[in-house]
Amino acid sequence: MRRHFAIGSALLALASLAVAGCSGESSSADSNNVSASCTPAHPGLTTIEKGVLTVAQYPYPPFSMYADGKLTGVEGDVLTKIAEMECLKISIVPGLSAAMITNVQTGRADTTLGSWYRTKARQEVVNLSAPIVTSPLALVSKNGADTVDAMLKMKIGTGTGMVALQDLQKLFGDELKAYPDTDAQMTDLKAGRIEGVVIGLGAAVGALHDHPIEGAKIMPIQPDPRIGSTASPGQTNFPTNKSNKALGEAIDDDIEKIRSSGGLKKIAEKYDYPVEATEPGTPNLL
Repeated sequence: MRRHFAIGSALLALASLAVAGCSGESSSADSNNVSASCTPAHPGLTTIEKGVLTVAQYPYPPFSMYADGKLTGVEGDVLTKIAEMECLKISIVPGLSAAMITNVQTGRADTTLGSWYRTKARQEVVNLSAPIVTSPLALVSKNGADTVDAMLKMKIGTGTGMVALQDLQKLFGDELKAYPDTDAQMTDLKAGRIEGVVIGLGAAVGALHDHPIEGAKIMPIQPDPRIGSTASPGQTNFPTNKSNKALGEAIDDDIEKIRSSGGLKKIAEKYDYPVEATEPGTPNLL
């Protein structure tokens, strides 16, 4: 079944809200204030610092932004709401994307955010929460291609951390260009050295905002068994440490409450993210 998503101007504006400051030092500013009369949804939760939810964070619009002591974005708003439900303040540990899962695995952060897919490899080192939203695999190109067959006629680039990297390498072989970061991919696309960039939908919008390319389009790639993650779109989650099962279970329960109340759809609408993506279906592992 073909998926259709509206890419709105509000989402395009989000990338400008991303903050720098990836020094790895914990931020002293909190994303929320907790009333003394607050009753947690799940009493007795253990976190790294009592009364605080320590979050490893890197700027990744529209999922994760942090500025002026507030964590925002599609996932940022959800995590902020979870902290409120559990009567916890949020403390941010900023860093590079490569450090996020490691921070959770080693106990430096309680959780992290930024469109982390539920994958078999990550399940080995951290607990994976219930799905939050889907972020389908997309292609940024000038010709509006959205099928694997069309892509096979193009020069394609992707990120070294993409969950679809192995499938793409099988399809394109040495012709595939793998990049360490999104900036390098978009620079080559703009210069014409490649004709398309395979990337997650949310990241695609932020990338095209930061690197405007006249005529470029973002198209979710139609399901194709040659790229497994197109048939089973990536589901984002909030990873937690293997030793803190209770926190993971509380986050699962809170996500479901936010979803069932309609709160998740409202958050998606706020950031002009596809509302369809807030119903990710049965949990999967890529």
